[in-house]
Amino acid sequence: MATRSSFFAELQRRNVLRAGVLYIGAVWALAQGIAQLAPVFGAPDWVTKWFVIAAAIGFPFWLTFSWVYEWTPQGLKRESEIAADASLVRATGRKLDRAIIAVLAIAVVLLLTNTFVWKKGVGLQTESSAASAASANASAVSEKSIAVLPFGNLSTDKGNEYFVEGMQDLILTKLAMIGDLKVISRTSTAKFASHPDDLKTIGRQLGVATVLEGSVQKAGDEVLINVQLIDARSDNHLWAESYQRTLDNIFGVEGEVAQKVADALKAKLTSSEEQSLAAVPTRNPAAYQAYLRALELDRSATGTSAGLEQVIDSLRTAVELDPGFTLAWTMLAGQELDMYWYGFDSSPTRLDAAKTALDRAETLEPDQPQVKLARANYLYMAQLDFMGSLALIRAVLPKVPNDAAAWYYAARSERRLGHWGASMVSFKRARSLDPLNNKIKFDIANSLLAQHDYAALLTSQNAFLSAYPEATGAQELKIFAIWNLEGLDAADRALASLRPGEGAAMALHAQQALYRRDFKSAVDLFAQAISNKDAEEHHWEFFVGSYLPASVGWRLSQALSEQRAGSPANATALYREVQAQARAALAAKPVDPYVAAAWHSVLGLACAGLGSRAEAVAEGKQAIDLIPESKDAYEGPLWVDYLAQIHAMNGDAAHAVPLLEHLLQTNGSQTTPALLRIDPLWDPIRGDPRFQKLVGNGATAQANANP
Repeated sequence: MATRSSFFAELQRRNVLRAGVLYIGAVWALAQGIAQLAPVFGAPDWVTKWFVIAAAIGFPFWLTFSWVYEWTPQGLKRESEIAADASLVRATGRKLDRAIIAVLAIAVVLLLTNTFVWKKGVGLQTESSAASAASANASAVSEKSIAVLPFGNLSTDKGNEYFVEGMQDLILTKLAMIGDLKVISRTSTAKFASHPDDLKTIGRQLGVATVLEGSVQKAGDEVLINVQLIDARSDNHLWAESYQRTLDNIFGVEGEVAQKVADALKAKLTSSEEQSLAAVPTRNPAAYQAYLRALELDRSATGTSAGLEQVIDSLRTAVELDPGFTLAWTMLAGQELDMYWYGFDSSPTRLDAAKTALDRAETLEPDQPQVKLARANYLYMAQLDFMGSLALIRAVLPKVPNDAAAWYYAARSERRLGHWGASMVSFKRARSLDPLNNKIKFDIANSLLAQHDYAALLTSQNAFLSAYPEATGAQELKIFAIWNLEGLDAADRALASLRPGEGAAMALHAQQALYRRDFKSAVDLFAQAISNKDAEEHHWEFFVGSYLPASVGWRLSQALSEQRAGSPANATALYREVQAQARAALAAKPVDPYVAAAWHSVLGLACAGLGSRAEAVAEGKQAIDLIPESKDAYEGPLWVDYLAQIHAMNGDAAHAVPLLEHLLQTNGSQTTPALLRIDPLWDPIRGDPRFQKLVGNGATAQANANP
């Protein structure tokens, strides 16, 4: 009897095992079916995932059920009711076997269908499936998202364009204060027409459900503003309004429009947001128009000192006409800071002008979000207080959640503090609010460069260059990524598509020739790049930071090329030229420590080229003292890069190699194993065993390569 019971229990265990296999096979088949059919019916991706999770939870319950019950010709019975009848248990086993075979056959068919039908169909997507995908994407867009398209100018006087664009800007600024909305920045909407035909495409590109269109007609003191809110997915008009005003009572119309839009989109406003919408920036018509002109000039500025000065002049007019105009004072502080930070005028006078404007704005409205952001910008640019700047931005972000500039400022500070992950999150948040802003895209690319993610960098720059093939900065980043990922042959192919007539492109060809050890060609190409019209305007940060004209770095590389080509006299002349230029710049005592660090590094490299070893090292160390890694995780390593180069030019491997070991493990450094292997600058220490171990095989081979 014990043997019979044992045999019966063994049959039961086998049936439970069969039931488990059946369950897993059925779940597999159903999961494949759901995954393949879900897109057809517009079901979200998470449906399949939660089905599998639920099935996993149910698996132990199924096994318990299979142990307790048996399928018999008389129906489902408990194991205790069968009385150890082995024939019934065997019958259950046979049924389970047939079920397993059927389920596995279905699963295999679904697998083959997915492999040879659905996946092949991806490349030949039908019109209906494309529509389904578009519908799915559209459903993911928030109903409370909006882009304000450029307003049309219906005025007879086309000189009123500044006024029209200014009204759009002010309405957009008010909308951005509403936390319950997603609002796209003007930089991304500026490329579109006032009343485009294809709103669906624009909505997809900007990631919004609605757009606000408008027009402005100004005749003398009379102003007519028409606005309409449209569902970008269906072209349905949601709301429209006209505002007939004079210049004396136009103040506050932007807040009224923002309030109406919020109501139409059912956005919830806090009491502070309601107060912000109702606030009037100025009641002086002339000051108002001067401010609107400044906004228009800022949009059209080409990043030159002359362009910035025009904006500043218009803002100064605005605050002279209305000394209580907070927004104008705030913008003036930002423009003065830009003149200082970007090296157009890094003088104490310029910095004082920025502080005076900021202090005035804080006196007028200390709690205004834009004023606090201006203070955060001042802490960042003028005082290099990245932690203080970030703390202030984080405190104000809840009040301006749609301000792409605020997220951008946060990302910059986080990057300087070495918070790389948080910085990328903030940069991407800024990009989501301003998806077509190339400045944000370029900064994200620079972060990828700093983190040595050359694969992602190359992908991003290829995408960017497909839209802007002549973007110099993107070309440089792409070639830098290729040097590190794919080598010189791949760089040759990529460089073949660049226009050699431009200084920056010519310098890339020159650097490639230097790395190829074709020194005579490198000399000629660098000379052509330096003589190009953009040589003094373009900044190439791979050499001496982004604070000096690229021609300075190009001369240093040309001097190295002359030296290796067997023309020491020419090399000496070039090094002396750079040395004199750097000494003159430092004698002027630049206020900006980044500019000073760049000139100290340049002077150190020139001195090393001239054989003044001690002076070269002293200059390199001064740059590091000005911007240490402990205070700036983003650019601090760059100055260590240059000190390592100085030691290498001095032939001092004992001091160069420890720095290189550190740099190769440090975000922010642009020293890489690939460039250590191919750059002739490192030849004086290439025979050192520690250097060879550092860069791997090929270090010696490069030293012996023929030009």
